[in-house]
Amino acid sequence: MGKSSKRSRDMDEDESSQEEVESDYLEEMMDGEEGGSDDYGNSQEEADSDHLEYMEGEGDGRDDEQQNAEMEELERQYQHLQHEEQDHLKNLKRHKDEDALKGQAIKNQKALWDKTLEFRFLLQKVFSTSNKLPQESIRSSFCIPGTEVDQAYSDLISSSKQTLNCMLELQEVLLENNPSITQDDSRKESGKHEVLSTNLEGDGDEDWLQIHEMHSRIAPFRNISVDKWQRKTQVTTGAAAFKGKLQAFNQNISEQVAGYLRDPDKMIKRMQLKASSVGVFGKVSESDGTSKEDTNTDGDPELIDDSEFYQQLLKEFLESCDPTSSEAAFYALRKMQTKKRKMVDRRASKSRKIRYNVHEKIANFMAPVPMVLPAMAPKLFENLFGLGNRKSTSAA
Repeated sequence: MGKSSKRSRDMDEDESSQEEVESDYLEEMMDGEEGGSDDYGNSQEEADSDHLEYMEGEGDGRDDEQQNAEMEELERQYQHLQHEEQDHLKNLKRHKDEDALKGQAIKNQKALWDKTLEFRFLLQKVFSTSNKLPQESIRSSFCIPGTEVDQAYSDLISSSKQTLNCMLELQEVLLENNPSITQDDSRKESGKHEVLSTNLEGDGDEDWLQIHEMHSRIAPFRNISVDKWQRKTQVTTGAAAFKGKLQAFNQNISEQVAGYLRDPDKMIKRMQLKASSVGVFGKVSESDGTSKEDTNTDGDPELIDDSEFYQQLLKEFLESCDPTSSEAAFYALRKMQTKKRKMVDRRASKSRKIRYNVHEKIANFMAPVPMVLPAMAPKLFENLFGLGNRKSTSAA
């Protein structure tokens, strides 16, 4: 019993010592593992920090590149805006110069038109008086060779031809300097009137042939220009442009004029006058009072009256010079004027001052003309109302 208890105690001691050794070993292993985990954690943190620093450096580089690219793009846009602004300023300056040239051209055209109208108005009296000149059939009886009248007539013919030639030369120069008028159009337009040209050549009237050719050359350019400006006038002025006979909206003004000229005989007859109404030198009405022109309702083709056209030109000229002639402008001006109070002298009321109006001086007043009464006038007045009988009875 004593030996067995001793053995059991020894075994218990051995087991306890073995357990202590194992516990010590486990503690050492745990300590080693804890130390290794700390080292690994430190190294991982260092690696993460290095990676973050690398990423931050790379991000900073990309940000710098992006900023540089944005700055370059902004510089390009700024330069583009500068170029656009410079181009815009150049365009404005060019448009300003063009507008100045257009304004000067319009002023020149207006001045030429006014001078032409003035010249036309001055010639109206000459045109109307020229109808009284002797016609070709009786001209020889007035223009006797060697006389002063014949010389004056020859000078008049030569100066008229010289003036006509100068005008034709001026038109020729203007046509050559105008690029819108081509030679092809002029040839085509002149080719349409070959029959009339040959007739004029046959008659020997070269002056009328030149005038007709010049009108034929300028006709296409004239029609295009008039139609263009007529459309612009219709757009800008609206209903105010439809005045007179040429009122068609969907038809060009050149076509309307051509339509009126398709039957020119009616207008020509309206312009022709009778010799009896003009008083042509050398023409005397027949004794029986029935002349040839009375039997014929048509006028004399040698006597032309364009007073209707002259009156229309004069009316338009006066309206352009005096805009107050228009009723709309007149009423607009009246609205713009400020109302003025009537000036009243308050101290002149209740007949405290004499009121009077000064009459204007009489203008164009004719002085009295003395009249010589006939000798029988007193007797005539005495016999009126029985005055003569009363005197005779009183005397008796």
